[in-house]
Amino acid sequence: MNSHFWRKTLAVIKLKAKMLAGNTAALTGPLMSIAATVLMKFLYSGMMEGLNSAILTYVLNFGISFNLGLGAVMMSALPLAEDKEKHTLRSLMTSSVNGLQFFIGSIFWPFVITVCVNYIVIFVSGVDISRIDMVMFSFLTILSSLISCMLGLLIGIYAKSQVNANNLMMPFVMLLSLVPTLSTMNETLGSLSHYLHTGIVTTMLNCYSQGLEFRLGIEQALVLALGVVGITALFVGKYRKILVSE
Repeated sequence: MNSHFWRKTLAVIKLKAKMLAGNTAALTGPLMSIAATVLMKFLYSGMMEGLNSAILTYVLNFGISFNLGLGAVMMSALPLAEDKEKHTLRSLMTSSVNGLQFFIGSIFWPFVITVCVNYIVIFVSGVDISRIDMVMFSFLTILSSLISCMLGLLIGIYAKSQVNANNLMMPFVMLLSLVPTLSTMNETLGSLSHYLHTGIVTTMLNCYSQGLEFRLGIEQALVLALGVVGITALFVGKYRKILVSE
């Protein structure tokens, strides 16, 4: 990858920064994740018993799942859908921006914001951070942030408009945000949560809240790997199809 490659990639990143800054709907998700975490902590404050309270873990799980399931997906999907509405995507394609440059440029800001919000949520939730393996937390939440942002791009590139993107992403938002949060209350949801990257994050946090060690299992690693590979393949295929049709 030469300097020419990165110059074009940087140009896409700058363009996407302007589009994301102007898209208030896309920025709502991460802001709501922080606000909801603070609000839930306040509402459940009377039920808490110290920093190791199960309530605090629930609040943290809610904030992280909300950020990964809603914030990351919205920030990736809506600007890309806007690209298609305004024919910016077509302009980028005809300006010899390749798929990888477009991918990096489109995912950069949603990914960075999602990762940062994950750390903000863990601090505002009030959990005892000393009980959390921050190396594993960082690895798993960063990888999950990447998967969620990639999913958002996939939804955005398939959507015909921002309204259509909103409709397409709602089932995914409900699945990724609510299922892990409610997994401890329902056995069926708990089983389903094992096959979601947001559910794996929830499992990790639940282990730490109980003072247990968390190790990434083979099945969980396959879920994460399939998420990255599968979404990448679908996105590249759709991008090439649009490129040919244009």
